[in-house]
Amino acid sequence: MTSDSGGTGIPPTAQSRLAEMSGHHSWGSTLGVSEFAAISKVDFQPVGQVLGAAVWNIGDTGGEECPYGRAVFRREGTPIGQSGYGLIRHVQAPQGAAAVGAARPLVSSLYQARRTAVRRMTAECAALGGHGVIGVSLTVGPFAEGSLEFQAFGTAVRAPGAVRLNEPFASDLSGQDFTKLIGYGWVPVGLAMGIAVGYRHDDWLTTGQTRWNAGNVEVDGYSYLVSQMRRDARNELELDLVRMGAEGVVVREMDTRITERSCPIVPHGKDHVVEATVVGTAITQFARLQPPPVYGIHKMSGRRPEPVVERQVSVSLEGEAESVKDADADAGQEKPGESGESGQA
Repeated sequence: MTSDSGGTGIPPTAQSRLAEMSGHHSWGSTLGVSEFAAISKVDFQPVGQVLGAAVWNIGDTGGEECPYGRAVFRREGTPIGQSGYGLIRHVQAPQGAAAVGAARPLVSSLYQARRTAVRRMTAECAALGGHGVIGVSLTVGPFAEGSLEFQAFGTAVRAPGAVRLNEPFASDLSGQDFTKLIGYGWVPVGLAMGIAVGYRHDDWLTTGQTRWNAGNVEVDGYSYLVSQMRRDARNELELDLVRMGAEGVVVREMDTRITERSCPIVPHGKDHVVEATVVGTAITQFARLQPPPVYGIHKMSGRRPEPVVERQVSVSLEGEAESVKDADADAGQEKPGESGESGQA
């Protein structure tokens, strides 16, 4: 991975790309036509595409222990028989939080890698004179054995004449949603993240509940693991909001990834690992504005409006009014000669 240059957070290759963009006075955008038209309504305009990337080696996951495996390793439990490998013990499987381990070093690495990518993206935005980045896409993919590539990509925007920010904001909102946010008096602060990683050993309880003849039953251990990791991720998201000084968050991404690993303690055993991630745009209110008008859709009755009856007045050559007739009634009468019979001379 190329090191940063000059403490700006932008690699040298990115600096040359930004200089070339500024020299040609051109810009690129990932916004659609509708998004481009929407942000112009609140006096924002694109200044260019910005990118931040970081490749992170995942070496120490911090999950080298297993609550159930420790009990087995310590020979805890009730002896229930003898086998060729020694005494067989019935180990009581831990329940609830006692059965779930947390991979703290891995969570710390995932936070650092994502924030590094976002920081490099916003640094490019600042170099282009932008106020923030909208439509941010955060992706994670394999790079090499044991390494992951974290990438943040979006469109830098600015409002001509507005005060320059100390640090550009980042938002994963679309152009239309960003426009609505500004229209209601709210502004993005940055990308808030909540990450939690936990694991649970496939003990005799979960093995029995997942056996082919167990039927349709809930696997209690798996349910607790998934719900606990999602809860921890939401708690981490709240802490990130406090750190950023935001009032709320608009969540657009909630992802849960479930994998398996070999238990580091119990031979031939395996653990289930759950990684929960919550990402959203942290927002704060800058003004109390009048909400924009909302145009409703009215249901029609389905009946056609009745036509207005036209009144006709006939006047004789002597200037006297003869009669007043309805146009529809007059049209319904047959004139002489129009019927099947011929008139008399």
